[in-house]
Amino acid sequence: MDLALKILGAPCLNKPSIPITDITDDIIQLSERMKEKMIEWGGIGLAAPQVGQNIRLIIIRLSSGKIQEMINPRISWTSEDRKHIEEGCLSIPQKIMWIERPERVRVKFQTSEGEFKYWCLNKMDARVFLHEYDHLDGILMTSYYELLGT
Repeated sequence: MDLALKILGAPCLNKPSIPITDITDDIIQLSERMKEKMIEWGGIGLAAPQVGQNIRLIIIRLSSGKIQEMINPRISWTSEDRKHIEEGCLSIPQKIMWIERPERVRVKFQTSEGEFKYWCLNKMDARVFLHEYDHLDGILMTSYYELLGT
């Protein structure tokens, strides 16, 4: 399975993704290929819509170096403390934007083995998660500027 990175303008990037109902071999294989491609493309996160699959699957590289797949991730809480820093996106090459995001987030997701995890992510890990999570709802970092009218 060869994956191609979808770039700004691809319809799949602006479309909400559907939940994964069964963790099949195809889902596991897609997850593994996404991990490989994220590394190859020099990213720290990748969402399934970025490879043309509108399903709720993201890959993030944690600050510890561990790469984690997250199936059907959900947010249960975000902190009120926020930070405004630069972000980039593989699907919007050579574009950096200043985005404000919560510093901490609590999430629930499934691994490719079907195990449920409950994590609290902080700082950069929270930011990467929230950026990739936005992709699952068809939201790009450029959407924040469109919402602000800038």
